[in-house]
Amino acid sequence: LNKLGVINQTTMLATETQAIAEYLKAITEKVALAKQVNKSFSDTKDTLCYATNDNQSATLGLMEVPLDLAFVVGGYNSSNTTHLVELLEQKCTTFFIKDATEIVSDTTLNSFDIHQHVLTPITNWQPTSASILNIAITSGASCPDATVDEVIQRILVATNAKKTVDEV
Repeated sequence: LNKLGVINQTTMLATETQAIAEYLKAITEKVALAKQVNKSFSDTKDTLCYATNDNQSATLGLMEVPLDLAFVVGGYNSSNTTHLVELLEQKCTTFFIKDATEIVSDTTLNSFDIHQHVLTPITNWQPTSASILNIAITSGASCPDATVDEVIQRILVATNAKKTVDEV
């Protein structure tokens, strides 16, 4: 093993990318030590798309607070957005929607199932036990802010929120 090149999809979860890099670094350092070579590994962790990294970090932060449900907004074919869904599914009920039109009413919405790869109608999506809902809303790196704003407005209407987005 004289040379090793690694290329990865930069929309992977940053933690997965780092774990792979650390594994490869450990292996190459063993080889370098045995061959008495000074440099064995080039650190390329800065190649992760900054927007992707920011969204993943923010989503991990959201997971540290109590949540009733989450919305992830973005393209259904986006690896980055799908990873955000995977993260939030570990914490709470998570809906993956492309835009505000997927929130059909206060009782019905369409959510993309990342495991079955189908758009699924969901009825009675709002928890009835909570008088105050803690809702996480995040989006993929390429999702326009205007699309997220429209989703927030639609959620506020559907949940009969007492505050507007301007007051939040």
